[in-house]
Amino acid sequence: MEDLVELGRLSGAYGFRGWVRVVPFESGEVLEKVRRWVLISPSGETTPVEAKGVRRHGGGLIAKWDGCESKEAADALRGRVAVARADFPAAGDDAVWAVDLIDCRVVNREGVDLGRIIDVGTNGVQDLLVVAYEAEDGRECRFMIPNVKEVYVLAIDVEARTVSVDWSPEWR
Repeated sequence: MEDLVELGRLSGAYGFRGWVRVVPFESGEVLEKVRRWVLISPSGETTPVEAKGVRRHGGGLIAKWDGCESKEAADALRGRVAVARADFPAAGDDAVWAVDLIDCRVVNREGVDLGRIIDVGTNGVQDLLVVAYEAEDGRECRFMIPNVKEVYVLAIDVEARTVSVDWSPEWR
């Protein structure tokens, strides 16, 4: 199947007319902008839907699509919501989607390979690049680099799959 990116989970009905609560894993920005979604059931079955309406509600979203016309139908839905990576909107000038950073190599100013990005988290103030590397004893270790442009993150090259940083290997 297409390159799907899971962006949230279904969380039951909202009201009586088939609106569904969606809990986004991140900000929910892509789900608000893209209307072609794929529902992934707990068993892994996929169902494409066209979101006819999406609104912010509290910390999450509510959404409506054809074929889900009642509270019972909405409550019966379980699983996750995904969007094809090809359907993502442009990230904007000098920006990238977090999903595009996964598996990028992290290299410091001196050319030292610090590891690869395995996740993008947050501390509430800025995004954090979660970097994994293999320690001398063979175990996987992790550390985080604040995604602060021109302070720690010097350049992101999604095509080359590298992120250049101002970070010392001793800080891992």
